[in-house]
Amino acid sequence: MRLKTKVVVIIAGLLLSVSITGSIINYMKNVQDTQAQLQNTSLPLSVDNIYTEIQQRMIEPLLVSSLMSHDTFLRDWLMDGEKDMDGIVRYLTEIQQKYDIFTTFLVSDKTKNYYHPRGLIDVVNKDNSADAWYFRFKDQSEPYEINLDHNANLSDTLIMFINYKVMNYKNEMIGVTGVGVRLLNIEKMLNSFKTKYKYDVYFVDQKGEITLFSQALNKRGNIANIDGLKSIKEAIYKGEQTQFEYKNKEGEYLLNTKYIEKLKLQLFVEIDKKEYLKELKKTFYANLAISLLVTLLVTLIIIYTINIYQKQLVKMASEDSLTGLANRRKFNEHFEKFYKLYKKGINSLTLMLIDIDDFKEVNDTFGHLVGDEALVRVAEILRVELRSSDMVARWGGEEFALLFVDVSSEKSVEIAQKICQAIREDKVLSSLLQRPLTVSIGVGHLSSLESQDGLVYKVDNALYEAKKAGKDQVIVA
Repeated sequence: MRLKTKVVVIIAGLLLSVSITGSIINYMKNVQDTQAQLQNTSLPLSVDNIYTEIQQRMIEPLLVSSLMSHDTFLRDWLMDGEKDMDGIVRYLTEIQQKYDIFTTFLVSDKTKNYYHPRGLIDVVNKDNSADAWYFRFKDQSEPYEINLDHNANLSDTLIMFINYKVMNYKNEMIGVTGVGVRLLNIEKMLNSFKTKYKYDVYFVDQKGEITLFSQALNKRGNIANIDGLKSIKEAIYKGEQTQFEYKNKEGEYLLNTKYIEKLKLQLFVEIDKKEYLKELKKTFYANLAISLLVTLLVTLIIIYTINIYQKQLVKMASEDSLTGLANRRKFNEHFEKFYKLYKKGINSLTLMLIDIDDFKEVNDTFGHLVGDEALVRVAEILRVELRSSDMVARWGGEEFALLFVDVSSEKSVEIAQKICQAIREDKVLSSLLQRPLTVSIGVGHLSSLESQDGLVYKVDNALYEAKKAGKDQVIVA
């Protein structure tokens, strides 16, 4: 694996590990904090809020029933023989409208007549199963009861009846009065708790039967038959504690209970932990996705930065910083590449070494800055004079090297002489140095038995001979 790839993989792995670990730690901490807040603050407060709302919606009808049972008019009307039908209808209608209740009713124990805001609608009968509630309630000692029942005379919908005994002045039962509340309205209330608080709210009677609940509740019947609840039933009814945790195959739950004395029902307020923590999971996945995206972006930036620096390093390693030509290292790599191809598709390799004449004098007379300008200008001339397939490099100091592929001896000499002339006659150099600049060139062709170093040695000697012969000339090795 390349070093760059290793570096990127390591950095990306570290970033990814930090992002994922951080997200998981934050999620676990949020879960712990949320559960603690839920148990210690949110759930108890919500139970109190729900209890207050239940008092407003459900206990008010109970108070209305109590008020009706103690009303002097209603007592006297029963004891006077139930004569004024319009009077009792008007009374029941006014109560119904005043308190916005689904229905009001009165049953006379003497005549068994069932009165309603519409008038006399039924006569209760022991032989009628629909009327069994009356005779059962009559035999109970409690002054009131809450009863869920269908009533064919009242649109045959499930209604919560709050029945209250009417006593005469000798404390003898003379009838039953009360109100009926549509269970649909109660279900809407329970559903609103689910929407508002994310809690399931339901009522359980003294026998453990779930009596009032929303249709969305996944529990039915007696809590003694429900996994998780049956193990804590005894503790609930003993009142030893009001907050519980239980689990079953469907989930894990937090439960708060409160006994409502007036309704004689146990209020259950519970929440499914998974459902409550669903939002936290969404936040966790969102944070994780953002972390992964940030990691990806940082990784891409790192790759981009490394590529830039790598290109710069490659350029620095293979390019002469002053002239922009290839350096000696790059030239040797190029030379070796074509040397291996010699006789395998390449017929000839020609090496040319160029040395600027009297360059030390240029530096001594004009300074190194001017000398550098002269080197740059020579490099520009060499680029212009060569083909794109030819290789030119700064060999070192004031020396340059050129490599030609498949160029004849005559042509290479012609190119060398042309270079000598171009440099000698260059107006930029003449203006810069106030005299013409000349170069000496050695040229050599690779023979079949010759090595790379052998060719370099041969051409270097030719360059030396050119210098020795008076400079500004081309010598072929």
